[in-house]
This record gives sequence, structure tokens and C-alpha cells, in this order.
Amino acid sequence: MCRAYYQWKTAGVIMSSKQVPKDILAAIRKYTEDYWDDDADMVQHTVDEEIAAYIALQAVEFGAAASVRQKIIDGAAEATESWQERLAIVEGEVAAFRELQQDFDQVPPALIRKLKAETAREHPADYGSQRDAVVSGVNTYLHTEEVKAQIGPISELLVKMEQIIGNECYNSKIQNYGPGGVWQGEGRSFRYPVKFLDGDEVVKRWSVYDIPPEVLITGRYQFGSNELSIFRALAKVVEMIEREYGVRLADAKPKAKSKA
Repeated sequence: MCRAYYQWKTAGVIMSSKQVPKDILAAIRKYTEDYWDDDADMVQHTVDEEIAAYIALQAVEFGAAASVRQKIIDGAAEATESWQERLAIVEGEVAAFRELQQDFDQVPPALIRKLKAETAREHPADYGSQRDAVVSGVNTYLHTEEVKAQIGPISELLVKMEQIIGNECYNSKIQNYGPGGVWQGEGRSFRYPVKFLDGDEVVKRWSVYDIPPEVLITGRYQFGSNELSIFRALAKVVEMIEREYGVRLADAKPKAKSKA
């Protein structure tokens, strides 16, 4: 239940229904009577809470959101008749607007401006949704940077390791035919494809190269309804070797190929 029985004092006088305009008070009573019908106790209880919420709403400090005060209030009024619900909406929107003004020190300013502009177009009068979208974008950026830092230095190693594993697939049921349709027996080795998640797109590759670390780590083998996250597993193997054997593979350089 949203904020029961508020008491707000002005010059030492407890605010009451006398501070609520008559048309607002009449609307509150009609709204509660329509909702509770003939339950007099609940009608009076809800009227008291609605009055308290109305009074509390008048005292909300908008602060940084003062410039959009009327837009927030109008949006809450369009959403619901209940003053308790309007109060909750307004407080949430004011908090969200305030959070949108904060500095995101770990994120490039240009990206923050881009995220704010995009979400403002998508949710022009919903600061809660704007805040959530910006925070989601920031978290995605930070996660991507973390993956780049962890996987980037070993990405070449992971690709070479996966290539060895992927080329070790064999299907004994494949029928082999040569020139002229001559049957050459059963069974064939083949390179198993890797599926990557690139944004919202699933990409299947038989040759893995020039893939960003944040996409590379999503690489998986699909076996019917089963999946093997091959690159994530290989990254864990590298991590285990470094941790348990004291070998820093991320800093290791491949041996130069000897000239013939």
C-alpha cells in the first residue's frame, strides 16, 4: 500500500481535507465509492489515504526535474485516477530524471549523449523507461569492455584451440561417392560449424577469423537442441591453466615459424 496516512504541517497546522479543493475532494469520494460500493469503512479509509496522497504530492520536491514538473504530473494523471498511484508515479519519475543527470565516469560522454537522445525519442514522457534504457546501455558497454580486456589478449589462442577441436568431428553414417557415382564407403571427417551471437543476429561460421572478442566468446556448437559454448569453455581452460600452473598464456608469444 502506498504511504498510508500522511501528515504534513505548514506553520504548525496539520493539513487536512480543508487544504484539498472541493472538486478534487468530490472526485476522490466518487472514485472511492465507485470502487468500494457500499463498504463504508473502506470508502472512508481510502478517502483518507487519497487525501493524504494528494497533499503529499503537492509537497514533492522536484529539484532537478523542476523544468519537467508539469509533464510528469500530467503523465501521472493520464495513467490513473488514484492519487496514491499518481504520487508513486511522480516520485518514481522524479528519481529517474535525477538519475539521468548523473555522471557516468566509466563511459565515453559521446555514448551517453547518444543513449539519452535515442531513449528520449523512444520514451518522450517516461523518464523511468529512459533511465532504465540508459543504464542498460551503460551496463552493456561496461560488460563489452570487460570481455575485451579478458578475451582480447587470448583470442588468437582460443581460435587456434577451437580449430583443432572443430576439425576432429566424424560421422560414420555419411555415404561417400566418387566420380561417376562410385560408392567409396561410409564415414567422413568434417569441420563442425560454430554459431555466434552478433547483436541480435545468429551467424554460423566454418572459418573463424576477424571476430571481435565480445562476439567470439558467444561461439557455440549446436547439437540438435543441445549447445556447447566452446569458446567460453576454452577461456575457462586457459584461466585454469594460468591459475593452477602459473603460466601466463595471455602474455605468451607464438614461436616464429622456422624457414625451410
